[in-house]
Amino acid sequence: MKIKKFPVSTWPFRSPCPWSDKEGNLILFANGCEIYNIGGSVLNNGNHITPDNWVYDGYCPDYYPFAGSWLFLPDPASDSLFYLFGLGHRESTGAGIYGWGLYASHLSGQEVFEKNTLICADSLFRSHLTACRHANGRDWWLVLNKVKTNSYYKYLLDPFGIHFMNLQDIGMPTSWEGSATGQCAFSPSGETFIHYDNVSDMYVYDFDRCSGELSNFRPISIEHNEDTGNSLGGMAISPNSRFVYTFGYLYSYQVDLQASNLQASVTQVAYWDSTYVNNVWPTVFGKAALAPNGKIYAAIPGSNTYLHVIHNPNAKGDSCQFEQHGLFLPYSWNVNDIVNFPNFRLGKKLGSACDTVYTGVKETSVGMDIQVFPNPAFSHVNISLLAPAQGQWSLTDVSGKRVQAGTWEGLSLQIEVESLPSGLYFFQLRRKNGSVYAGKVAVQRKQ
Repeated sequence: MKIKKFPVSTWPFRSPCPWSDKEGNLILFANGCEIYNIGGSVLNNGNHITPDNWVYDGYCPDYYPFAGSWLFLPDPASDSLFYLFGLGHRESTGAGIYGWGLYASHLSGQEVFEKNTLICADSLFRSHLTACRHANGRDWWLVLNKVKTNSYYKYLLDPFGIHFMNLQDIGMPTSWEGSATGQCAFSPSGETFIHYDNVSDMYVYDFDRCSGELSNFRPISIEHNEDTGNSLGGMAISPNSRFVYTFGYLYSYQVDLQASNLQASVTQVAYWDSTYVNNVWPTVFGKAALAPNGKIYAAIPGSNTYLHVIHNPNAKGDSCQFEQHGLFLPYSWNVNDIVNFPNFRLGKKLGSACDTVYTGVKETSVGMDIQVFPNPAFSHVNISLLAPAQGQWSLTDVSGKRVQAGTWEGLSLQIEVESLPSGLYFFQLRRKNGSVYAGKVAVQRKQ
């Protein structure tokens, strides 16, 4: 791995959340407080992205105190738009428990269009935010645990936005005490979802990328250290989706997910070697992530200038080549943090019931299934279908910004455009069966 120094004036001290293009060039980054461009300038309307003043006034703009709580995802409807999801502090639920809700912002590379939209108002496991690509290769699943329960919220991000799908009860309850520890992760194959914290241990589930359902619950007990506090621990899964590694302050363990007895497969692969930085900061084990180069990197809980490295995570036992403080960070200090991103290289699940996205794109002036008039439009546009249907619709401008959206049922839909500036707009109608009809309409203002 090569480490480059970026000439930016601001960088997230904790909870780093970058966004790069397909070539790996950094475009945006967020720190839980603001969203910045590569030059270090805050995007238009990109300030105060954490919705609560308790965190913002206490920590921002320097850093967001909870690692692994922010995640960029691409907008399935546009190559130039993105969503930033975050786990933000909410008011007390009345039972002495402070809730951590899911929030979303919608943005381009220059501007934030929608900010701090509350998606899930409940007490969620903070630092446990991740996503998995849908089996259709386009949409994204988010799975979130409700603290102190065995309930998991399922959300789907598709071209029409983020949608609540269901709340599933499965497995054993998690704990409140462990809600700031550990991580959750999908396997690179997308077939396994794992929750790990320093109190509830490890919960392993099968995951269906078509339906979002969890199944085949398997608990695994992992040894913890009583002197680690409640803000430590990490977990990552090997590129071949076979081995999961836990990082619990002093110990790192490997679990073979293909073993007939998962508990019996738990193997210690590292124990802290008593190294300190500046004779003050111990290089123990914290948050972890699988990198695009196939190696696993683990952060260090306290202030530090190193990452631990597992060079061959596809191998069993000591053959995984765990190297403590194996990567030196020459330009900055790190505090128990690792970049949070899903597996963008995971594509559609070929042969599954949902491996095809039906776009059914028709030009607005032709086609048997859909008709659009008037076009150009001045005050409203009518969209007619030859067969009754129901679903959701959206209208976007040429930049990809969604300007209107709603639902429809029947043979026709009328969209008011009188308040819109003159220009070209694109519409999408998504039926409940998953088929999407798209087209374009010109809006003109009368002279």
